[in-house]
Amino acid sequence: MRLIDTYQIIATTNLVIQLVVLGLLSGGYWLKRMKKFRQHGITMLSAVVLHAILIFTWMIWSLRNFFGGPSSINFADTIVIAVLIHASAGIIAFLLGVWLTGSWHLKTDLKTCFAKKNIMRVTLALWLTALVFGIILYLRLMLII
Repeated sequence: MRLIDTYQIIATTNLVIQLVVLGLLSGGYWLKRMKKFRQHGITMLSAVVLHAILIFTWMIWSLRNFFGGPSSINFADTIVIAVLIHASAGIIAFLLGVWLTGSWHLKTDLKTCFAKKNIMRVTLALWLTALVFGIILYLRLMLII
């Protein structure tokens, strides 16, 4: 199997798992709407853990390989700008997700969670931004559109 084939398989698997994370986030939102707040928190924690696994097993390596070295970054290239938006939004969303789920740490008292609702919305918006840019990058780099 060639390296490019392996790269495509890993990238496709990563995209599929990110769509699973999207499903977890959607399910978590549905649980919140049903006022099942503890299950909502556990679902969101699962999404953050799964996302962390992807970041540390694939995304950091992929970002490092994409840029090569600091001298090869061309800020006039739209793909480079898209990668930077994707990575920045994803990293911030991940850190906020870790902070949100870490500060909750499976508490039964939900008063402090309700106070963080706006941060949760920002986190979701950033994650969705990263996902959309990730899908665009996948299509552009893997399918050469």
